Amino acid sequence: MARFRISDPARGFTLIEVLVALAILAVLASTLVSQSGTYSSQLFRLEDKSIALWVAQNALDESRVAERPPSASKPVQVEMGGRTWIVSLKSQATPRPGFARLEVSVAREGEDDPVLTLTGFRADVR
Repeated sequence: MARFRISDPARGFTLIEVLVALAILAVLASTLVSQSGTYSSQLFRLEDKSIALWVAQNALDESRVAERPPSASKPVQVEMGGRTWIVSLKSQATPRPGFARLEVSVAREGEDDPVLTLTGFRADVR
């Protein structure tokens, strides 16, 4: 008959070791969730800025190829990237004759603050 010794130490983790390990995992998991939220919000912001840049470049290029220099006009709605953008164009004279400074501001529909402002120049070639 085999005898078991009660005095042999049990093998495995103690309750305190398990609780410490769970606490470390909880801290790591909360940090990971927080960082993934920050990453996704930065990704959406970068996507907005990229699409707004394309909209602004298109508006700037259209104003450069127009026959007459653009004047201050009311904002225009543009659809791109599944969103509606509000494009405002301002033209200012420069100290150099024959050149105009163009400033394009692009905002999301329903928002007042522009996502992006792009500045370019137009030469009046006759």
